[in-house]
Amino acid sequence: MKPIKSYICGCTYNVEPYLEKVLKNIQHLSEIFDDYYIIFSHDDSEDNTLTLLENFMMEHPGKMKIVKGNKQLGDIRTQNIANARNKILYTIKELGFQDFDYFIMMDMDDVNAGKMNLPVINTFIDSERNEEPLPWDSLSFNRVIYYDLWALSIEPYTFSCNHYNNVRKVKHLMVQRVKDAMGQSILQDPNHGLVPCISAFNGFAIYRTKKFININYEWNVHKTLTIYPKYIIDQMSRAVCEQPINRHDDCEHRYFHIRASQLSNARICISPMCLFQS
Repeated sequence: MKPIKSYICGCTYNVEPYLEKVLKNIQHLSEIFDDYYIIFSHDDSEDNTLTLLENFMMEHPGKMKIVKGNKQLGDIRTQNIANARNKILYTIKELGFQDFDYFIMMDMDDVNAGKMNLPVINTFIDSERNEEPLPWDSLSFNRVIYYDLWALSIEPYTFSCNHYNNVRKVKHLMVQRVKDAMGQSILQDPNHGLVPCISAFNGFAIYRTKKFININYEWNVHKTLTIYPKYIIDQMSRAVCEQPINRHDDCEHRYFHIRASQLSNARICISPMCLFQS
């Protein structure tokens, strides 16, 4: 059987109210792997986030690193997050990733503070362990309410929902589209059905390291536009009957997933199963 080793990673900034429950989930998550290493990219917080992380690190000697960012953050949230995630990727390279085939990127706030349904991710890990891998390179998961629509790109909703004036309408259309796609995948394969897409995160995703380690997160939508064919964006404009507005920031996950698909043939997928029960 193949040993499964994974980095478990997250970005932290003023997340003290949720951190105890998230760290407990990380503790449970680490126990399903044959080996693990935890990396947090921490931006200077006004609460006790860093103290809680340092206490957690003491409980995991030699298995965790806190990468500290600049004390002065920029005004653009996704730029700060992209910088923090890129620090994590750099740290993975620095530590060595040759025998760590996977890394998990997860948000460290309320979205991952609920009860984690570990058998869901174990279904996919066991397939890897038995060397019967399923067709994914990035795997995120459904939720009772699929909330992370900004990171989502799925045909025909191929661009950023926040780049259209009628955001509520666009989000409604996208929610229905992803529900339909998940329902269809369950009909085709109730246990392992996957929904292929262009980009998806939903607060938690596991990645095949070799497919993504040389890709950067990018917040600037103009960088995305340089690698994204115009006809794909036009496809979404037709679907929502609206042209995109001139907004300069974008979700940092979109560029990351698109570029990995282009350069590494990465397969971006969503599991219809819910990893978190709330």
